[in-house]
Amino acid sequence: MNAKIFGAVALVSAAAVCLGAGAKPKADVMAVSVDGVKLMQSSIDKDVETIVKAQGGKIPAAQLSYARQMIANQIVQSFIVQNVLGAKAKAAGFKVTDEDRREREKTFLAATANTPGAPKSIKEYFKKFPLGEKRARDEFENGILIDKMIKAEIAKTGKKDYAEEAKKLVAEVIASNADAKKNDAAAKEKINTIKGQLAAVPKAGLKDKFAELAKKNSDCPSSQKGGDLGEFTHGQMVKEFDEAAFSLPVGKVSDPVRTKFGYHLVLVTGKTPAVEATGDKPAAPEKVRASHILVKAPEMKDVPSAADVEKSLKTRDERAFSQKFIQGELKKAKIEASEAYKRFVPPSEEPAAK
Repeated sequence: MNAKIFGAVALVSAAAVCLGAGAKPKADVMAVSVDGVKLMQSSIDKDVETIVKAQGGKIPAAQLSYARQMIANQIVQSFIVQNVLGAKAKAAGFKVTDEDRREREKTFLAATANTPGAPKSIKEYFKKFPLGEKRARDEFENGILIDKMIKAEIAKTGKKDYAEEAKKLVAEVIASNADAKKNDAAAKEKINTIKGQLAAVPKAGLKDKFAELAKKNSDCPSSQKGGDLGEFTHGQMVKEFDEAAFSLPVGKVSDPVRTKFGYHLVLVTGKTPAVEATGDKPAAPEKVRASHILVKAPEMKDVPSAADVEKSLKTRDERAFSQKFIQGELKKAKIEASEAYKRFVPPSEEPAAK
């Protein structure tokens, strides 16, 4: 959650709806208050406008109103977290070291590497931050403090040995694969038997026989229609099925095709060639009409290492603890909000019954 908080405002794609000509400015109101620290609506509006301008008109007009509200929501959420968790971490005496900064930078750059205009360094990110370098740096430092505090809280719960649980989960995957192997063999035998039955059918009666066998044997809902899947274009089916259907001539049954769903026999019943655009007539892609018979067979799963499973289990529990800790701290704080942001105020902690 903390990684999302850091930089969320800067990375969001958004735009604003400007006031119409002659519109009267609204009276300023408090948007949210955390333990007496207030965030005014005018401040949110100003930040939204700044972020919007930084987007350079990239957001479609139809999305402006929605995008504007999303930016405002993220600003409010960040304000609440910074003033509850950030303040608590500082009060607890947590400090940011150079090593902390280097690790945080590495994590941040990896998380944003595939986003448009991704920064090459944290300094570049700070300089490009629409709300100013100081604001970016403060959020960066606060994110580190919050993470350190949460890690310290996790450490208080003591170390848990995940070895046995990991071993059990790995054993379950191995057992599941053993069952899958048996089921796969049975499915392969069944699909080959059906293929053999179709091989002896004259071409004139193949379509009807295929439909008959689909109704009796196929594990796909299309069996009710004799396996007919209707007409489709490239990319609408899984890769292996797509390749078989578009390469087969009309009226021929494929060899068994293995996909993640199981084994298929494919019968192409019609083909429509692609059409180039001419005049007012748009282009149309190549289409195929096909029927199939599916015999389900589960895929074999990759067997993870016990070490990887242990790591995953630890991450799961730490994430759950973090979310619980954060929600608990937010509930303890005195948070007030205007009607527009009420949903971001968690219910207060009820005093313990005496």
